[in-house]
Amino acid sequence: MIVILFLLILLSYISLKRNRKPVIFYTFFLSGSYVLLSLFLWRIFNRALWNFPALFYSPVRNPQNMILCGVAALIIFSFLQLYLFISNKGLIVRNTHFNKRQWVTFVFLVLFVFAGSLIYTGSYWTMHDMGNVRFDQIVYIMSQPLQGTDPLKIREFIAKPLLSAFGFTSLGATIIYFLATHQLSLKKGNYIKRKKILSPVFLCLGVLLFSTGVSFGIREIGYTDVKAYYFEDTKVYDQSYVDPADVELQFPEKKRNLVYIFLESMESSYADKDIGGIEEENLIPNLTDLALEQGTQFSNVNEGQLGGMLQIPGANQTASSMVAQTSGTPLRASNGVLDGNNYGMEEPDSFFPGVYSLGEALEKENYNQMLFLGSKAGYAGRKAYFEQHGNYEIRDYHWAREQELIPEDYYEWWGYEDDKLFNFAKGSLTEMADKKEPFNFTMLTADTHFEDGYATEETPDLFGDQYSNVIHDSDQKVNDFIEWMKTQPFYEDTTIVLVGDHLTMDKDFFEDIDPNYQRSIYNVFLNTGKKDVDNNNRLFSALDMYPTTLSALGVQIPGEKLGLGVNLFSSQQTLMEKMGPKQFDQEMTKRSDYYDKYLMQGSDYEIEQRAEDDQ
Repeated sequence: MIVILFLLILLSYISLKRNRKPVIFYTFFLSGSYVLLSLFLWRIFNRALWNFPALFYSPVRNPQNMILCGVAALIIFSFLQLYLFISNKGLIVRNTHFNKRQWVTFVFLVLFVFAGSLIYTGSYWTMHDMGNVRFDQIVYIMSQPLQGTDPLKIREFIAKPLLSAFGFTSLGATIIYFLATHQLSLKKGNYIKRKKILSPVFLCLGVLLFSTGVSFGIREIGYTDVKAYYFEDTKVYDQSYVDPADVELQFPEKKRNLVYIFLESMESSYADKDIGGIEEENLIPNLTDLALEQGTQFSNVNEGQLGGMLQIPGANQTASSMVAQTSGTPLRASNGVLDGNNYGMEEPDSFFPGVYSLGEALEKENYNQMLFLGSKAGYAGRKAYFEQHGNYEIRDYHWAREQELIPEDYYEWWGYEDDKLFNFAKGSLTEMADKKEPFNFTMLTADTHFEDGYATEETPDLFGDQYSNVIHDSDQKVNDFIEWMKTQPFYEDTTIVLVGDHLTMDKDFFEDIDPNYQRSIYNVFLNTGKKDVDNNNRLFSALDMYPTTLSALGVQIPGEKLGLGVNLFSSQQTLMEKMGPKQFDQEMTKRSDYYDKYLMQGSDYEIEQRAEDDQ
């Protein structure tokens, strides 16, 4: 790219000098246009934008990149020659220059255009390149620091919406600048009367284009979600929230251990159609056996069918689902705006301070607790939440490097892959079991994360599709881990919970399924000792996992409710069953003063209150 750029600059310099045009301005403009067009062509023809050798030179192994850069340079140089030809013929002349005020307003115009373009391109990318995304997820992730974010997604964001926004802005700014400073004439010397370019025109045009971008962006996301999130109130929390800190939980005399495994993007839908899934072949035969034959699954379908929980706003991405399942409360950006305090802060009691979680209930009973994952725990505030709500020991990607379990420069997928995760987990779980106190070992897998999952050379190719292969391989890894636990001394006194965090966000995996099919999230409770459970045809969500998990440990819960969740082992109806899935989903989308004041206390709400008190 750089070699061809130098050639383009040289030829352009000669042409501009010969035609007595401003060299520096036009050369800078042409260079920027060439780089943008080259990157667009690379993206269109599926060439890697992060191919650094191709950026600086074009070796034999990158001939396509060189050809596309040559095409881009040819197009740009041809436009330059066309402009010079028309200009020399007198059909177009530059007859005005911006004054200082006009330059300032033009810059604002460009910024407005860029912001509107980025909002639209970002929304389009989010909704089309990532499946199963809701507005509350977007706002929450935007409220978080980038620490631990998948580098691939950052690169995709730069290569797709950000690059497109630059392209739209550059094209729009060029057209506006050209029309503002040049005049056209179909006959030499007979120029169209120039209208005075006023700064307010730039500002009005900028606001108009910005508003257009915002409108198109909201349309991509969904007007209904945005409207509910910012402008509609729910009374569900006021009427139904039960503060777990006020409930006198009654633990059994001999406390049971807990192994709680969050299975990334694990759906019951991965099973075959004969048992309630949507696939022609069962991708999760071992998990199916665990749910239907060995443990207790709670299901939204009939007996003998694999079902699960339904996804709701505030529990539809990994971090928010982990919070919802362990606190009975959805996780969203307080007041529907980005949190001025940052939910991921490490300071004590700053992350969701109003909830009382599973970790805190177990900590009060002297449980040793650990969060074990192969990614960076700091991403999306997970580290802050589990440390502040239960004093979990965090063993993540950074811990594995510090323990020299992986090389210092090792980084695969989101950190290190699940094959190593399960292997390392055995040592940590054994370490916890050797202590006299009961333990809570919470774990998160990652191989089945979108897009297409993480496959290695050892991943069996049974289905001709990478994501299907990865899902099936993960099913085997989980089962092998369960079988290992069954051989350990601690197993008899240990309850195991396997549960998906959310529906898959792989955009094309379910694109051809029956639109009437209800996808659900996998769950099973193993080694609970519970019998005669009404576990079929249930409507429930991640919120109900909190009291249900405690009940699985033999804990008596007065009232059978914690947070917005209901103990599924009891005869109580869940809020979703009372309200219906559609209405409950709508209520969880809306904002809540109760939520902001009592649950997300010390965050946006407190900042706003302090500001009002100071006035």
